[in-house]
Amino acid sequence: MKVKKFSAADNHEAMMKVRAELGVNAVILHQRKVKPKGLFGFLKKPFIEVVAAVEDVVSPVKPTEVFKPIPPKTPEEQLRNKVSTKITNEKPVDAAITKEISEIKSMLATVAKRMNHDSLPEALRSNDSPELKLLYDSLKTQEIEEEIIEYILNDLTDCIDSQSIQFKFRDFINRIVLEKSKKTTSKVIFFVGPTGVGKTTTIAKLAANYSLNEGKRVGLISADTYRIAAVEQLKTYCDILSLPIEVIYDSKEIHRAIENFNGKDLILVDTAGRSHKNHHQIKELQYLLNEVEDKEIYLVVSCTSKNSDLREIIKTYEFLPDYKIILTKLDEATTYGTILNTVVHTKKPLSYITTGQSVPDDIEIISVDKIVSLLLEGA
Repeated sequence: MKVKKFSAADNHEAMMKVRAELGVNAVILHQRKVKPKGLFGFLKKPFIEVVAAVEDVVSPVKPTEVFKPIPPKTPEEQLRNKVSTKITNEKPVDAAITKEISEIKSMLATVAKRMNHDSLPEALRSNDSPELKLLYDSLKTQEIEEEIIEYILNDLTDCIDSQSIQFKFRDFINRIVLEKSKKTTSKVIFFVGPTGVGKTTTIAKLAANYSLNEGKRVGLISADTYRIAAVEQLKTYCDILSLPIEVIYDSKEIHRAIENFNGKDLILVDTAGRSHKNHHQIKELQYLLNEVEDKEIYLVVSCTSKNSDLREIIKTYEFLPDYKIILTKLDEATTYGTILNTVVHTKKPLSYITTGQSVPDDIEIISVDKIVSLLLEGA
């Protein structure tokens, strides 16, 4: 279709221009009256603007072009088509090619197997035990660090069956993970750790356990004045459990608070969550801990922590003289390698795990069977 715009003084002149250029078959698409532009446009008369169109003329198709006969194929072309059709319809029968393809597949499979074998720890490369390989796969799935897995496998290379592997693995866990004695030896217990790991809730669970189940006289001290909500949360737990609480705003005030709880069997101290990247806050924590000589310390770590973050956290709190570990949020974790990674890197005993928000129920003393079950079978 051919479209063109025309301008004229009136309709008659416009139609004459359209017919002269596009012919009598032209169609008017649009027509409007336009006022001239410019400084003196208002003094001039408006003109007519017309948009017209006409279909392009299609040249007729010659019969010879539509019904052009196909020339007959030569005998050579007919023979070539027959051979090609037969080859397409039949399966390849070249034995040499088939054998070569099979050899290439076999070579690729061997190379892949060799590469996988070379990536395994030395203990597995020298031991073809399927039970040991199964243990390796389980520990790998739980995101236990590679060097720790290799250390475990080296300890189990002399095992010959799944029963002996599980027995020795259980013994390994018992030796490196659990503390020798679960009994608390100090009256004052500090809880430290990064922000958001659940220290306040964990303290409430332990306070309820000591008070309700063991009949101990418990007092709580909150040094977490950075977060007002943390103090209020602990006060709420204390009201429910009928336990006294002291709030301190300076490290020196810890002596006054401990003196007020002179008649208590246990004093649990909730410290502010400290970012392992904030060195100033870590220094403040050091000042507070240095004020009390006879104490126990629990480092509270979330089981959902990434291995890279876990290493930084452990390095940040390496100034602690001695401590035990509490792992929280096992109910939120998808893998449980944090348990082993934390204990191996800190070389400290693991005491408790928490498995939910319910106070006082969702906390338990960790056991060998529990750890073995989590690492080998998951939740």
